[in-house]
Amino acid sequence: MASAIEKHIEPALSDLLSDPVILAVLKRDGLTVDDVKKVVTSYQRNVKPKLS
Repeated sequence: MASAIEKHIEPALSDLLSDPVILAVLKRDGLTVDDVKKVVTSYQRNVKPKLS
């Protein structure tokens, strides 16, 4: 039996940031794809990974 993780794989950030609906919401909010990428990069640098 496959685990829940195997059944529900998260889409890649690049896929999300190329989705027309996401792009429309970003535009409505006055944001760009680069704005989102900067936040994600900053988060990755500043948050320590959780150990299982």
